[in-house]
Amino acid sequence: MDLQTTFIVFGLCLAALAVLTCLVGLRSKDFPNRNTMVGLLVLGVLLVAGTATYAVKLSVEEQHQREEGELATGEEASVTPVVVPARF
Repeated sequence: MDLQTTFIVFGLCLAALAVLTCLVGLRSKDFPNRNTMVGLLVLGVLLVAGTATYAVKLSVEEQHQREEGELATGEEASVTPVVVPARF
């Protein structure tokens, strides 16, 4: 699995955890109890750490590819300069 896929998986899992926690929290009066709170905090910290780690690794890899000229730099690579004639 490459870095981008791993980053996307961590990010989606983090977003799903947030949505599910909100849905369960809105429906339950006694949410969260102590054990659930600890579990959600540990899971959240792991997902945030994984997402951040792979985001940094992916950005470093893309920077190296740009420096080596392997990766196009977005719009800069596809835009041709426009020459505007001077008026006198």
